[in-house]
Amino acid sequence: MNHPTIPLDHHCSVIHYESTGIWALDKATGVLSHPNKERKKGKPARTLLNAEYNHDEECYTWDNKDGEQQKLYLVHRLDSPTSGVIIATSKLSTANIIKDLFRTKEVHKTYFALIRPKGAIKEGIWKDHLKEKREDGKIRVWKGTGSVALTKASVERKKGGLYGLAMVRLQPLTGRTHQLRVQCALRGHSIIGDKSYGDFSFNRKISRATKIDRLCLHAGEIEFKITVEGKSINFFADAPLPRSMGKLLI
Repeated sequence: MNHPTIPLDHHCSVIHYESTGIWALDKATGVLSHPNKERKKGKPARTLLNAEYNHDEECYTWDNKDGEQQKLYLVHRLDSPTSGVIIATSKLSTANIIKDLFRTKEVHKTYFALIRPKGAIKEGIWKDHLKEKREDGKIRVWKGTGSVALTKASVERKKGGLYGLAMVRLQPLTGRTHQLRVQCALRGHSIIGDKSYGDFSFNRKISRATKIDRLCLHAGEIEFKITVEGKSINFFADAPLPRSMGKLLI
């Protein structure tokens, strides 16, 4: 796959590139989609690109080897602990089109999560009303009288392996903060490695035994239709399941 050179974090990779300037990147866990607006003191955080980020334009900027300024616009984001597919574009006009597709729910995303099931896993549409609140400077979400959260859930791999884990396929139909993590936890199936809504004792057991200490939530697939420069594109990209998650299923 030929594509222009971008200053990508060395733990991230290019999955797919369209000549119209649409990129699908595989973000590693622990990498920020973009730097925080208010940078904290200490060691700089790892970000998707090793480049400056313009928060007003929502794009990374850098100079190529000829001294020409380059830009890469993010059209959405993934939380730092979540790995997987993230979409960016080289052109602002294309970024705005894709952002509109997100707003009108014409972008279809699929996540894979490792859980320790407590009882049967109910497949179908999960519906919850979630409420956000801020505690000690951090956002916490739980069941309440807030906005509705909808997710289509199915079992991708049944409970098994050394640690009795299952893998579920989650397709969010809404985009609430921490939606998938909270909806899994509400059903007694908290995601492995979740430091906010998880089973902390079991997470420590897994971490000590395997040296794997990550949120086991992966944005595996993304799909949408778009017309750019008169070209109609059925865009699809998928990111392979990280080895760390695969090892926990053995």
